[in-house]
Amino acid sequence: MSEEHSSGSTPPPVHDWSAQQRIDESEWENPANWRFGLFYYSERDSRPWVPKRSMFGRRRFGGTPNFAKPAARAYFMLMVGIAVLVILVLIASGHFGKGP
Repeated sequence: MSEEHSSGSTPPPVHDWSAQQRIDESEWENPANWRFGLFYYSERDSRPWVPKRSMFGRRRFGGTPNFAKPAARAYFMLMVGIAVLVILVLIASGHFGKGP
C-alpha cells in the first residue's frame, strides 16, 4: 500500500516557518521595501499579499500586493484591467456621465 522509507533514505526537508515569518515581518517593517510609501516590493518576503501600512508606519485594514511576486503582479493587473473594462463598457453604453 504505502511505501515505507528505508533507514538509509533522507526524509523530506522541513521548512522553518517561524524563521520565514520573522524574515517576512522584518522585510515588511523595512521602509526601503516601500516605494513612495504605497507599493511594497521585497523578494525575501514569501507573501504575495501583505498588510497595508499607514503613513505613520502602523498597520491598516486591508492589504497590498508584494510586487516582487509574479502572482501578485498578475492579480493586480487583472483587477486594474477589470476596472478599466467596466468603465469602457459604461462609456460605450452611454450610462457613464449622464445626469438624473
